[in-house]
Amino acid sequence: MANKLLLRQTFEQLLEAITPQSLISQHCSLNGTQLCIEEHSYDLSSYKRVILMGSGKAVVPMAEALHRLIGEYIDTTLLVGAYDAEVALANTKYIQSTHPLPSQKSLDSAIQIQELLASTCEDELVIYLLSGGNSALVELPQEPITLEEFQETTSLMLKGGMPIEKINCVRKHLSQVKGGKLATKTKAKIALLVLSDVIGDDLQAIGSAPFYYDSSTFEDAIDALKKYKLFEKIPQSVQSYLEAGVAGLQSDTPKAPSQHVQHFVIGSNKMVLQTAKALLTKSNIPTTIITEPIQGDTLSVTNSLLDLLASHKGEKQCYILGGESTVTVQGEGRGGRNQHLCLSFLHHFSGEEEFCFLSAATDGIDGNSDATGALIDIHSRADALSKTLDVQHYLQTFNSNAFFDATGELLVCGPTHNNLLDIVMLLVESHPTTGAEHG
Repeated sequence: MANKLLLRQTFEQLLEAITPQSLISQHCSLNGTQLCIEEHSYDLSSYKRVILMGSGKAVVPMAEALHRLIGEYIDTTLLVGAYDAEVALANTKYIQSTHPLPSQKSLDSAIQIQELLASTCEDELVIYLLSGGNSALVELPQEPITLEEFQETTSLMLKGGMPIEKINCVRKHLSQVKGGKLATKTKAKIALLVLSDVIGDDLQAIGSAPFYYDSSTFEDAIDALKKYKLFEKIPQSVQSYLEAGVAGLQSDTPKAPSQHVQHFVIGSNKMVLQTAKALLTKSNIPTTIITEPIQGDTLSVTNSLLDLLASHKGEKQCYILGGESTVTVQGEGRGGRNQHLCLSFLHHFSGEEEFCFLSAATDGIDGNSDATGALIDIHSRADALSKTLDVQHYLQTFNSNAFFDATGELLVCGPTHNNLLDIVMLLVESHPTTGAEHG
């Protein structure tokens, strides 16, 4: 089996294995009236109401799985997602919001979530489904920051190469519904089922932590913006609000966990890598998980991967890594961090090692394109030259999507309604070989 075909099929099988539905079934079960989530249990018959809520890219399939499991106990469901979806669940309201930039729909969603939480009491149970994308899908800026000013700030951070943890730190201090603030809206028992899109599964960062306490400060938010040379570029109202927070003139985020809230991380990038390794091992490919996560700008990630490739000794081996690189975008090209990483790898590769390289997003959408990533090998550069494609030009214009569309090396699967960060697979042969276009 050709290596490119092997990695493509492995990625497709991986997406099937990590669906939100399968993760719900692995971690949740119903024993009589007891909802068991890992080692905790909730007697559903003892609550006045059971309310299902959620927000994120995976919210619809997660909710469908919960309704199949405990639908008879659910009184009301409110969901906020990123995609156009027909949700045929009893007593359910679904709001399609926007991502990666918040909009008026994000504000409307936040208000409705706050209102429903405020209607609950101590003898009720709220099950909240949290997944990647929540930070934009549900938002309510602190006054006097306008939606347009919040959008501009978010856009600058996304294009400025800031890692998601730093972006979320800023968001939490500009928001009425992040950094644990939603937990203060109710005294009901809350169980959160979490799909993590954050390296290390830090609950303070996932979805900007709507129900989890926050140890970061206004100073941390300003420092993050200054580190990436963005503080002076953001709207003056945002600068002033953060500076007022440093001066103690604005309320900070909650600094202690809420006792009525329990978080359960049921999906993570670590699980993605473990599943990918199992699939590759089943295909008789020796596989090593690199525990150092992918993070930082794509060039530094490229250099680390090239060092890994050059250091390989011995028989055929696949190295797999997870995380997210960052791209400081210049220009109006199409692509995303995974396609850009593949193009950067192709541009800087100068060795003779026989390799096959895949980088893809588990949510099915990479950047501003309709692809999830790309798949290249040692022959890709020669194949591009035969089509008169200049790798450096497409790299400099941040137009990786057009490049790989022309070479036929895009990975396209459509939205997966999931988000567990990215995966990289680097398959190395034991002996360098030469050859022509293949795939």
